[in-house]
Amino acid sequence: MSKLTKQDKIHIFEEWTLEDKGSIYLSKKYGVNVSVIDYLINLIKINGLSILDKPYTNYSKEFKECSLKEKRSMQ
Repeated sequence: MSKLTKQDKIHIFEEWTLEDKGSIYLSKKYGVNVSVIDYLINLIKINGLSILDKPYTNYSKEFKECSLKEKRSMQ
């Protein structure tokens, strides 16, 4: 599976909306699973293209555990 660039994601959304290309066609063209295409399209439909400007954040195990503990203590 290849990693999609921001420009790839924009092209995928444009091809899906403007050119009426299907998820299966786009998944083969860009070398990703159909579920990735469907998720990307829904994400952009809900949040707009600006969602692509947000960087991916990788949280540590310790941070996740601390967050869960805080959430449980609030309940």
